[in-house]
Amino acid sequence: MFRRAEEPVGVQARLDSDRTAVVVAGPGRHTTIPGIIVSEIVHAVSTFAPVTRIEVDLGLDYTVGLHRAPSLAVAHRADGASRVASLRAPDSARFRVQAFREWLGGDVRTAIAYAWPGIDNSWVKPFVQIARNAGITTVARADLVLVGDEADAVALSRALGRNGPTVEAHPALSLSNRDGRGAHHQITAFLRRGSTSTLSSVLAAFDAIPEAWIDEYHLQIVMRHAGQVFPEMVANSYHADHVRLIGEDLTKASLDDLCASSSVLGVADPTADSRAFSAAIDFGIATVVLSSSAVPEVGKGYVGGLLADLGHPASVHVALRHALRLAELSFPNPEAWDELAARLADPTHTGARILVLEPTATAR
Repeated sequence: MFRRAEEPVGVQARLDSDRTAVVVAGPGRHTTIPGIIVSEIVHAVSTFAPVTRIEVDLGLDYTVGLHRAPSLAVAHRADGASRVASLRAPDSARFRVQAFREWLGGDVRTAIAYAWPGIDNSWVKPFVQIARNAGITTVARADLVLVGDEADAVALSRALGRNGPTVEAHPALSLSNRDGRGAHHQITAFLRRGSTSTLSSVLAAFDAIPEAWIDEYHLQIVMRHAGQVFPEMVANSYHADHVRLIGEDLTKASLDDLCASSSVLGVADPTADSRAFSAAIDFGIATVVLSSSAVPEVGKGYVGGLLADLGHPASVHVALRHALRLAELSFPNPEAWDELAARLADPTHTGARILVLEPTATAR
């Protein structure tokens, strides 16, 4: 935990060479899209410097369309990241300001604020002001603002004027709809051979889609099976006209074709040598791991991975909806996070000590 700065406000802070830590503040809940994004930023930056994450979740923002399935990459890191300390910002604005003053001490080199459009970002201004007063910004440019879209960067830079911060675009913050599939959603699920319980759970999750929306969705189930029980289960499902059961073995070319045409994938209990999960990563597809265990062995570091409990169709439904949202947003790949982290961690590249990150998104 960071100690309170010994120097009073306005007094010259310690030299840059003594500052090594990075503080990242932003949404903290790992079951929301902005929370997952902040987790990826923190994890990537922690490979360059010690990081303190300040989780800022004001009011009930996480319940209004942002609440989603657990992140697979975050689940794998639940016990790790010795270079990351987590703090939760108080709900009270007054106590939150006091906490910021304590945590933004003289050992902090870079302060990063992540703002998500549409939720309460009132904490960002005092966070930046306190960081500035603590002497965290002491180099050539005062602030750097990173956004996801080049056009937004130009517009924001013009709005802030020549005396405002530098504004740049970075692909890790781009959440625009670039998947090109329009309103059609192709879900492909790879299930265990001959498992009626797994098939039943996935069909129940798909049947939970409202009838008014179902024309936009199609489900392909890839599962080797014998007998008529499985085709009958599909035929008896509520949305049977939108479900296709594939029972034959897939060649690599067939698997690639399925992945290329799919919006999201679901893979039941994948092992380390799972062809389906490997293909998902290669294609960069948002993927739901349908698991009967707490944390599966696959998916370490894969940003597009989500977890669902096979024993609960509601969990599968929520995870698939979340994966579709990531597909719509063209959620950035791991390389984009690593590149962003290198830029944030290297003072010769940023030329700034207080940064505000704001994604470019079409909607929440």
